[in-house]
Amino acid sequence: MNGKFGKRVFTPQSMIEILTDIVRAAPTMPGTFTSGRISPAFRERILLAVTSVNRCRYCQWVHSDLAAANGISGEQIASLLGSSTESVPEEEKVALLYALHYAETNRNPAPMHRQQLIDTYGAETAQDIENWIQLIFFSNLSGNTFDAFLSRLRGEANPEGNAIFEAMFAVLSAPVLLSLAAISKNSVNPLASLKHN
Repeated sequence: MNGKFGKRVFTPQSMIEILTDIVRAAPTMPGTFTSGRISPAFRERILLAVTSVNRCRYCQWVHSDLAAANGISGEQIASLLGSSTESVPEEEKVALLYALHYAETNRNPAPMHRQQLIDTYGAETAQDIENWIQLIFFSNLSGNTFDAFLSRLRGEANPEGNAIFEAMFAVLSAPVLLSLAAISKNSVNPLASLKHN
């Protein structure tokens, strides 16, 4: 086999950078989780938007189920996983476009887009949105790095990956990710007809 694993994964450096961003945001996280500024459905749309870019299959499974549980239709879930914001509530579009931009630029959004986020939602809600984006970005790369190791075992290595790092990461993350895979296979997934690579 000579295929390549093409999803974005952690490198030791990117993992440290992303964790550093999350630690910096840590003082604002309790408010993000408890304030109610972001509704559960809005949160799930943000998480699906970022996941649509990074293509983590574990996050697709879990957050498709959570989105459906929070009243988001299968059609809207599929649309979000296709990086489309056409069917989302108008008041959420700026946030969802920012989430896509953040992921597409690999955590380097243009300052004008961040300012538009603040201007639209206010500083606290904009911080909540960024916190959810950072957390799902970390989760996406966690799942992808685990899958990169599995892919390497099949002879389809990520050209930017590191076998030793991937192996260590896979061992540490396996209990969580394999549990998520088992749970999602036993649940009703509104996207069962879509292929998750």
